[in-house]
Amino acid sequence: MAAVVDTPSDEQVRRGHSVSKRLDVQGLRAVAVLVVILNHLGVTGFGGGFVGVDVFFVISGYVITRMLLRDGEQRGGVRFLDFYAKRARRIVPAATLIIVLTVIAVFELTNFLRGARVLPDATAASLFLANMHFIATGSEYAMLGADPSPLQHYWSLAVEEQFYLVWPVVMALSMVVVAKVARFALRPALLTVLAVVAVASYAHSIVLTADNATAAFYSPFTRFWELAIGCLVAVAEPYAARRLAAPIAAAIGWAGMVAVAVSVVTMSEDGFPGAIAAVPVLGAAAVIVAGTVPGRTGPATVLGMTIPRYVGDISYSLYLVHWPICAVVAARYGVDFSALTQVLLLLGTVAGSMAMYHLFEDPIRRSRFLAARPWASLAIIPAGIALVFAVTAFERYRWAIEVPLIQNLL
Repeated sequence: MAAVVDTPSDEQVRRGHSVSKRLDVQGLRAVAVLVVILNHLGVTGFGGGFVGVDVFFVISGYVITRMLLRDGEQRGGVRFLDFYAKRARRIVPAATLIIVLTVIAVFELTNFLRGARVLPDATAASLFLANMHFIATGSEYAMLGADPSPLQHYWSLAVEEQFYLVWPVVMALSMVVVAKVARFALRPALLTVLAVVAVASYAHSIVLTADNATAAFYSPFTRFWELAIGCLVAVAEPYAARRLAAPIAAAIGWAGMVAVAVSVVTMSEDGFPGAIAAVPVLGAAAVIVAGTVPGRTGPATVLGMTIPRYVGDISYSLYLVHWPICAVVAARYGVDFSALTQVLLLLGTVAGSMAMYHLFEDPIRRSRFLAARPWASLAIIPAGIALVFAVTAFERYRWAIEVPLIQNLL
């Protein structure tokens, strides 16, 4: 079946329903990152704010699949070079910068022991293997009181990148099969594949959470279903847009927002992800589905406003910046953040994130030079890894020299 890419109406563009970008989804990113930050700051009422990461997974699956589908239906296949070049420009420079700054900050502002502990975390994070590293070391997902790694939050980036290695290949193979076997249509074929992946991964998540909660929390195989739900929404988007009435879509959207809000207020890390992760995941999916239908009463109207959209634009920088700041401050001054400290940390996070987004992240992502040279964009990946390895090697060398000198002075 040759898919049709719908032309957006004027109202769709205003509400963020353009085929190129969903502005309400940017607003949902804002919700996701803010609840994560408030949870990590220890703000009362946001004990389950870690589910913002699950919302991010749904959004990522949706956005990436939508982009791949558009390219596939317009050009007949997945352009792997362009896809991974875009991912490299989008993800690697900012991630590398924060890894390097975090390593330096830990050594300079805390102590050598904490610095030594963060070095293997940094190398794993640069390779997008932080989740596997934390599984191997038995590092439970911990709040500030347990002295966690300041790079702990890179586990979710690793899960996403591991998914990006697999899913475009699956989509490309599906397109080839559909092209060879005319009786199959692309979107129904993808829906079938995604449904199988989602069910299998969700079942595995439930079983592994009961057996090994730490492994279940970080494992890509227990999280792929969350991304797959977002992928399902992207594949089914044309059907939802045609068949859902605006009032029903609005009700679905607000029900999804309530599900996410209840998760933020009531959930804890105990027994998570497990079966209960379906609440925020399906809630986020419902919000995205609802936004496919133009209307003035659904959450898309609020999420597509200027401020939520802007926070969504800088959400990646916010996510990268906030946790190292919180972890280093907690290690140096203690974890009992007063209300004033929470406000100051939030303001510092926002200021740092805005600076990084406008001066570093966005200029690289939109670079015409790199966009015209996909191989140069891909070269960012080994360059980032090499930089992190060089910094960690230097700090390890400095640590090996200075610690004995300090011991001799005692």
